[in-house]
Amino acid sequence: MNYSAVRIGEANILALRSFLLEGPEAWVPLQDEMQVDDETAAGYMSLLFCAFEVAVRRKFAPTYIVGQLVRFVADVRIAAGEDANLINPLVAEDMVRRAVDAPLLKETVPDDVSATLHAQVFILLYLIAEMDLDRAGLEQFIDEVTAYTEQWLAARRAEASTSASS
Repeated sequence: MNYSAVRIGEANILALRSFLLEGPEAWVPLQDEMQVDDETAAGYMSLLFCAFEVAVRRKFAPTYIVGQLVRFVADVRIAAGEDANLINPLVAEDMVRRAVDAPLLKETVPDDVSATLHAQVFILLYLIAEMDLDRAGLEQFIDEVTAYTEQWLAARRAEASTSASS
């Protein structure tokens, strides 16, 4: 992935806001726009990933115990009801652990893009609902996510330039 071409613009931020307010259905009309090329898709997906990371860190950082992370994943699956089977508990727990820099699982975690995306979306929307943000709180969250995403992308660009010069 060429992260040097990935940009977070107003369209990305508006899409994230819609996603957080309306859920995944909000992105259905944007699918063609989001899939123009890898860099465009990466802009949207980077923002979504970073929203997940920020939301998880807000809930658990700086102090947590691993048992809370395990219980949290179980709570998300319970809240998902009939859709719980879409959330692979190992994938979900691994993602939450990585977001807060917890010790990684000893089990082998499936490398499944679909399972990862399902876990990410369910957990993010669960946390957003739990936060019960008003309009100002949502805007503050989006600002925090946007800043974190820019930092995350800058780190990916730095890694790429270091690898290229080696």
